[in-house]
Amino acid sequence: MRQHIFFQNGRTILSAVEGASMLQVPLIGTIAILMTFSACTTVESPADTATSASSGTTVMLSADQLENAGILTGQAERRSLGLLIPVQGVVEVPPQNLVSISAPLGGYLRSSDLLPGMEIQKGQTLAIMEDPRFIQLQQDYLVAEGKVTMLTQDFERQKALNASKTTSDKVYQEAATELNTQKVTLRSLAEQLRLIGVDPSTLTAETISRSVALRSPIHGWVSNVYMNMGRYVQPTDVLFELVDPKDIHLALTVFEKDLPNVHVGQEVHARPTAHPQDEYEAEVILVGRSLDADRSAIVHCHFTKAPNDLVPGMAMSASLESRTDTVWCVPEEAVVRSGNGQAVFIANVDGSYTMVPLTTGANEYGYIELVEPSTELRERPLVLKGAYSLLSSLKNSGEE
Repeated sequence: MRQHIFFQNGRTILSAVEGASMLQVPLIGTIAILMTFSACTTVESPADTATSASSGTTVMLSADQLENAGILTGQAERRSLGLLIPVQGVVEVPPQNLVSISAPLGGYLRSSDLLPGMEIQKGQTLAIMEDPRFIQLQQDYLVAEGKVTMLTQDFERQKALNASKTTSDKVYQEAATELNTQKVTLRSLAEQLRLIGVDPSTLTAETISRSVALRSPIHGWVSNVYMNMGRYVQPTDVLFELVDPKDIHLALTVFEKDLPNVHVGQEVHARPTAHPQDEYEAEVILVGRSLDADRSAIVHCHFTKAPNDLVPGMAMSASLESRTDTVWCVPEEAVVRSGNGQAVFIANVDGSYTMVPLTTGANEYGYIELVEPSTELRERPLVLKGAYSLLSSLKNSGEE
């Protein structure tokens, strides 16, 4: 005879002897006991915590995810945008605005306080020059001036005498010729004095000086200084280089493929490479007609408002507006890169978002042009902010 014993929590809950008649276990009671035992050994599985669902190019976010993503929707709008051509360039001044200063008659350099970068005014003294020839030149002028005065008086006398036939015509003509010759000499000496900065009309015997001043012919700044005190300089020696900022301009390097889109009067947005936060407006004034070895041409632009902090040689990045048109566009942050293309997300009525590929064009002032957008892109609500959060959720769900 075989005995069967069932336990629960260490206690005997059923004892039966096979074949014995003293205890019979009902079928229903046995099933209940077995179910109770099974329930005591079952482990609960955790609830499903998925917060988003996606299918292909459509993503659904939970309420928490939507709040964290900062989704903002809106529709594409019509705006005036230009096709921008990115180019590089430098600040330049035309040759006529670069002034080299030298001593026209040479001499010894006695004093100067100029330094590169200093601002100068028109007529300001740049340097003091000395030379014995300056003294001789002033002396010759004053002597010639006295002779002209004397010969003028003599000519008037001879004219009066010749009118009464007291003197011959020959004497009268000789007096006239000598006066004209002396006037030529006086005029020549006067121009030489003006060349070294001396006003002959103010020159007297008491104002003769051994030194003369070199003065600035422009208002601008000092670009370079080539001098040392006491040095004798020749008329061909350059002492200073000055820059006239009135016609400072931007020289851009434009490659051959972009030249057909560049024309005179075109608007330019330029930023210094060292200070990209500063922007200057300019206008194309001349398009080069010859290509360099790198297949590029120089395009000259004039600043709309002459900036004071730009100097020749400063590198700049610029954008040329080749055309302006009213087009469909969205903010830059609405467009995401997906694979080798670009796309936006459309908001669906069920709360999901579908990624739709598109073709973009001009990019200006934070907006991107939609090239030939479909009716769906023009009329359906688009995700204008938080698009990259949707793209990230879409990629993450696709990897699960």
